[in-house]
Amino acid sequence: MSAEPQDRTFTNVADGNARVGFQAQEVHIEGGYHVSDDDPPERQFEVGLRYLEISAPTEARELIRKAIARGYQNSRADFYLALALLSGRTLQSLTDQELAQLAHVRRSAAQRSEDPWARGINAVGSLLDSLPQTTAETPDPAAIGVVVKEFESLTPPLQESILNHLEVFLAGPHQDWTWQRTFAAARRDRTAKDRVERVWKFFQPKPIPPREVPPPPIRTDAADFLRASGGSALFLVASLWVVYCAWSHSWLRSAGYLTVALGAVVVVARTGFIIKLAQHRRWVARQRLTFTPQRAPTQSDRFASAMDSLFDRYFRRYLPQDMAREAWLAETAGIRQSLRNELIELYREQAVDARRVAWLVRFLASDVKRRWLSGELKADPENSRVPSSTRAAFGTAVFALVVTGPLLLWQAFVEAPITTVIATVGVVAGARLAVRGWHATLFEHHRYQDDLVRVWQDYEDRCSAYDRWVRKLESKPTDEEMAHWLDCDRKILVQDTLRHYRLSAQDVIAHAFIEAPMPGCKRARVSRGPWRYSRYKLLLFLLTKDGVRQVTVTLDFETTGFGDQQRLTYQYNSVVAAHVVDARNGEKKLSLTLTNNPRDELTITGEWPGMPELGDDDRIASQVSLDASGLERTLHVLEGIAAEGKEWITHENRREHAGLRRLVAAMEG
Repeated sequence: MSAEPQDRTFTNVADGNARVGFQAQEVHIEGGYHVSDDDPPERQFEVGLRYLEISAPTEARELIRKAIARGYQNSRADFYLALALLSGRTLQSLTDQELAQLAHVRRSAAQRSEDPWARGINAVGSLLDSLPQTTAETPDPAAIGVVVKEFESLTPPLQESILNHLEVFLAGPHQDWTWQRTFAAARRDRTAKDRVERVWKFFQPKPIPPREVPPPPIRTDAADFLRASGGSALFLVASLWVVYCAWSHSWLRSAGYLTVALGAVVVVARTGFIIKLAQHRRWVARQRLTFTPQRAPTQSDRFASAMDSLFDRYFRRYLPQDMAREAWLAETAGIRQSLRNELIELYREQAVDARRVAWLVRFLASDVKRRWLSGELKADPENSRVPSSTRAAFGTAVFALVVTGPLLLWQAFVEAPITTVIATVGVVAGARLAVRGWHATLFEHHRYQDDLVRVWQDYEDRCSAYDRWVRKLESKPTDEEMAHWLDCDRKILVQDTLRHYRLSAQDVIAHAFIEAPMPGCKRARVSRGPWRYSRYKLLLFLLTKDGVRQVTVTLDFETTGFGDQQRLTYQYNSVVAAHVVDARNGEKKLSLTLTNNPRDELTITGEWPGMPELGDDDRIASQVSLDASGLERTLHVLEGIAAEGKEWITHENRREHAGLRRLVAAMEG
């Protein structure tokens, strides 16, 4: 659905030395307006039509003309070319070439009168024909009735397209019924298609998919292997020598002691490892929760700072009920820092926007809260629980070893005292080296396996969260919907202002808009499309024969709510000067000075203070934003008032009537 063009401005407004800043910005590649000269004419036409629907007629005219010139010739293309030529224009600004194109379009439509698009062109021609071409001319009610009937015979989409793009029909004899239709449609469509539930999604960046976290590699070296193998060999040789000496003294008793001791050693080694591994797993879990590691080094301080802000924001938001925020942050300091470092290592590329990872930070914060509430966060890991039977077996085996070990050593000592002492030292030293070596090797192996399981589970959970977020963003509004909703907001403001001042549609000679982003708002756009903002500052100028009504109001675009309103009424002769700067880069600035408030100066700019150097896509977006804003129309009105005062109304009517006569004459062939 199209939006009324000439009163929209996506430009900054700053009073004095004010600065405009943005909380977030996003450029959506998908759904953009990319087109090239090599694309087929059908594609050029469709992109041109999309530009027209967002009220960027300059780009629309160029693309639709190219498509027609390359062979895309039909009544649908002619209809939208006519709208693009007239959209947001004053009649006096039409060139002879454009008048010739309109004449050709109307002649072609006359030959296809049954085609719905051709009927739309004929209705546009009839509406133009019915407009008074001189100040003294009086409209014929019967002729107007015929035109209205012809217009109402069109399909609703064609009616809305004509009303939204041809501002000239909001004046003259058709003013009452066109404004009534326009306001009714704005009331109907302003919150249509679940606007409040969907608008916020337009400002969300495309999320980056989750990435697998590589677990720390196994950290064992040659020294650990030498300790394990050398200690085991020493322990085995020394133990065999003790057994040999004891066997030589009394083989029968030694056999009994040896059998019990060997069994006890095997049980102690097995159950002791299980118990120690469980303790190690509990220690690791607690370290992750309570230990605050050093900040991970990063290649991008900006990215690291943004990640800090995201973690702080979402952990402050997702906290257990009835728990102080500072206490919660202290409780989760360790795990929060670990997760922060983990994500910085995963997404540390310079080109990555931290906002694209915000969904993951939000999920992690909510997941930590969930695990804390369920007790899982502080509970021992499942694989760290040791059965009581294992502990009993360990205690029994230790007792058996304590009893039989000394008896076996005594048997050997009686047979060979010195040799037994040396062998015993070897047993103790070998056991110590073997335990240290095998502890490092086996524990590290199990740690790596545990990390693999944890990493895979975390990755699956994050993939599920990512899929849920992507599905939620699938209903993100299109740029055309954003443009139409904003246009509806504008029209509602016009209607409310008319009611406040108790004005009728016929009391309004002209109206103009300036729209600017509020400081700190979110902003986003599709590729090569105009910027859209989450909060606007709207300035409405209503021109009547008695003077100018200027209304300033803030708009929360996500909730559709209007904020505080300021109203200013002044005579035409109160406008002292309108200073316009038209820069080569597309930037436009206006300073409007009034006699009753000389400090009330308005600055309009197509860019914002301190913005970085523009790329090609940014330049196109800036030009389209100014085109879609209808700023040219607004400047035309304000400059005319500043130069001519109240006489501007008379002069403008004369100029428009002359332009209308040229247009009607051309379209009649």
